[in-house]
Amino acid sequence: MNQRSTPKPRLAPLPLAPELKDLEQGFGRSLGFVPNSALIMQRRPKLLRAFTALSAAVWDPEGEVPLGFKRLIAHVASRAHGCHY
Repeated sequence: MNQRSTPKPRLAPLPLAPELKDLEQGFGRSLGFVPNSALIMQRRPKLLRAFTALSAAVWDPEGEVPLGFKRLIAHVASRAHGCHY
């Protein structure tokens, strides 16, 4: 029984709401797409906006930690948890 199955999300992603379209450009620049996590979080617009602000602060190129190192940490953490983004 070594078969891996991909779990289905508990909440389905929704198309991006018109009042959140301003966030689409930021996701497009950084990722090239709007991630499903954001499309699910938009059910609580304040939560999505706060998460987006947190992400912008973490990925700020003016920070003390080099951007390449931040990307490496994010990649290793994502892979360790089975994320495919």
